[in-house]
Amino acid sequence: MRVVNGIIGCVLLTLAILHIFIPKPPVLTAIYLGGALLAFASLQPNISFAWARVLAVASVIAMFFYFAGFFRIVDRFHEQWYRSGLMLDAVGLLISAFAMIPVLSVFSSRMKCGGQAVGAGDRALFAGPDDDSTGP
Repeated sequence: MRVVNGIIGCVLLTLAILHIFIPKPPVLTAIYLGGALLAFASLQPNISFAWARVLAVASVIAMFFYFAGFFRIVDRFHEQWYRSGLMLDAVGLLISAFAMIPVLSVFSSRMKCGGQAVGAGDRALFAGPDDDSTGP
């Protein structure tokens, strides 16, 4: 998983660098750079529960922006859309949105790992089930 997230971070960083040279507002550059930083943060072996929660929420927000950006430009597609300038934006946003799933998976796994002191309210939303609650 570390290799996959490292590759995702490098791809998102490459997309951020490519979008620096496109004469458009730098919103996509910032979003790609944020996704790359999240992917590189998932490579850290020791992340506390609180930081894993914050980074998981940030990953979901980044994924939302990738999908929202993609669906915002879909209405401008025509039969030859892949030959236009929208191709880099559309493919980059769609790949980035799905690439955030493994990154989010790492943060959610860190939150579910055992042996951490988690409050009852936090356990209901962000932790896995207890061993004795598996059923009859």
